[in-house]
Amino acid sequence: MFRALEQALRAVVAALVVTICVMVAAQVVFRYAVKEPIVWSEEFTTLCYQWLSYLGAALAVRYRAHYGVDFVVRFFGARWKVWLEWLEHAVVWSLGAFMLVYGWRIVEASSLQMYPTLPFSVGTGYLALPIAGALFILMDCPVLWGRWSKA
Repeated sequence: MFRALEQALRAVVAALVVTICVMVAAQVVFRYAVKEPIVWSEEFTTLCYQWLSYLGAALAVRYRAHYGVDFVVRFFGARWKVWLEWLEHAVVWSLGAFMLVYGWRIVEASSLQMYPTLPFSVGTGYLALPIAGALFILMDCPVLWGRWSKA
């Protein structure tokens, strides 16, 4: 299950990168060559960046690709490493839960506000927060399981 979820997340992140590149290139061509800019492209690209940032961060949780504070482990030594790893999971799960709960509140609060040039609400952009929060927790599960089975 986690592998399929990870592959789907990779595909969505890759599709967002391609979409952003295509939209920015199209906007440049339409603005300077055709002399008629795509009115909605800037907002749409910003929306894609929002989703890319949060979904990419969720994918990075799976591989622990975020910044770390490894000097803490070196400072406390190897005997504290296990406890610090558990603290790491607690931080990831807390952040994921926070994003899930409060992100949903932001989605609800902004659901009636519409983008000026796009046919959907501003809440669509903020929907990345609760989804990424849930994905933070889900992407941490294989790491947690791997550490739990070694302990």
